[in-house]
Amino acid sequence: MLAALVAVGLVLRFVTFDSWGIVYDGAVMSVMGDSFALHGEFLLPYASVPTFYHHYPPLYPMFLSLFYRALGFSIFATKFAELVLSVLLVAVVWFATADLFGRRKAWYAAAFVALEPMFLMTSLIGYSEELVGICFVLTAWAAVKGLRDLPYLALAGLFAGLGFLAKASIGWVFVVTIVMGFLWIRRAKGWWILKDKWFLTGVGAFALLAGGWTLRNLSVYGWPHWDTSAYIDNVYGYGFAHPSMLAEALVVKVPLFLLFFLLYGGLFFPELRLSRRAAAGEATGLLWTIVGSTFLMGWIVSSFFWTVEQTPLWWWDNLRYVVISSPVIVWLVLRETEPRWSFTRAPSTDLRSFSKRFAALMAVFLAVGLAIVAFPAPYPQMAIVQNLDGYLHPGSVVGVDGIPPEAILPYISVPDVAVVPYHGGVPAGYILSATATAYAGFVRVASLHSGDMLGESFACTLWARSGTALADAASA
Repeated sequence: MLAALVAVGLVLRFVTFDSWGIVYDGAVMSVMGDSFALHGEFLLPYASVPTFYHHYPPLYPMFLSLFYRALGFSIFATKFAELVLSVLLVAVVWFATADLFGRRKAWYAAAFVALEPMFLMTSLIGYSEELVGICFVLTAWAAVKGLRDLPYLALAGLFAGLGFLAKASIGWVFVVTIVMGFLWIRRAKGWWILKDKWFLTGVGAFALLAGGWTLRNLSVYGWPHWDTSAYIDNVYGYGFAHPSMLAEALVVKVPLFLLFFLLYGGLFFPELRLSRRAAAGEATGLLWTIVGSTFLMGWIVSSFFWTVEQTPLWWWDNLRYVVISSPVIVWLVLRETEPRWSFTRAPSTDLRSFSKRFAALMAVFLAVGLAIVAFPAPYPQMAIVQNLDGYLHPGSVVGVDGIPPEAILPYISVPDVAVVPYHGGVPAGYILSATATAYAGFVRVASLHSGDMLGESFACTLWARSGTALADAASA
């Protein structure tokens, strides 16, 4: 039955290939992936001189570039890459859980991540959360294994370095998690761990990956704007410059992140209570440290973002910052439950009692997943560009005003179509605008307005230059 739930979770991703779109950060990272496939770097495709992207992490676009080289740059290729990531996430969680707690419990964790709503939602719109989750789970698994078998500490450093590249600059979550995890390991093992070759190898692997990317940034952007995301640097600067706003966000978001924890652990208080009592143990304490540091960083980072973006203080999209730790919460629960006939660990809760509560949570996850699939957000830029695509030809120029070019680039299937920010003098045949501007010499073709499940709204208008087939059709 658990394997069937895994299959359902993957099918939900597959059946949305033609409905949910690649949007927001997902659209930008897909364009970055296409750029990396073509140039081996992350270059703005519409800049007049070579200009590097200065916001998003590198690992996910690199992953996408593998599929674009094989299948071409398209929505299908991006969706297929996301489906592969979903399969990998389930496989990694199953493997790591089976290695730590046995195969029977591994199916509970696999079903959990297959149906978890935020992993599902982000996979449908082209985000990187599943890749980050893979790196996070592998880091936690290797760190726990490293408590008994020190060579695994080298793997923990390697996976943490990959996680940094998957989520930079938010990748500092991995730095905080590593530091907190190290403090716990040092407490368990003593200061001699600093001299262990495997521990030092792990530190070196992380430093090579994170440090190598940092050196690349220094060579591209220079000092002091060396970080992956200039935007996040500005967010932190603005938050520190407005302490009252930051304090308001920090206070108000505390209950929100408590609710996020209850979403994953609220039905499993008996197991979590036992787990907290056992938190002084090496493995359990390390897992709690990993979860706690992730929630701490998610709370702080989301509060900084609010000071600039002014999204709702209780915005469910903030769940993205902590969803990567949800499989580890499941591990904390699974550690404290055993079949009634088992005498391997005590005290523990009965696996059959846990299974009933787990089934209730999966029913909630499945209901949310079915709602997401049944009611895809009507992104107007998708509908408009798909309508426009039939009128384009190689060499066409589409101007965008108030809309990032990346929002529509993934939807254009005609090769060699230029999408550029529009201003006077740009020889555009079409303009896609999110402003109220009227454009002389252009005919209004279509206007659409809608919102999505992330709370964002869209309003855009398509204009066609007078004399084009689309303008003539609209006039007629």
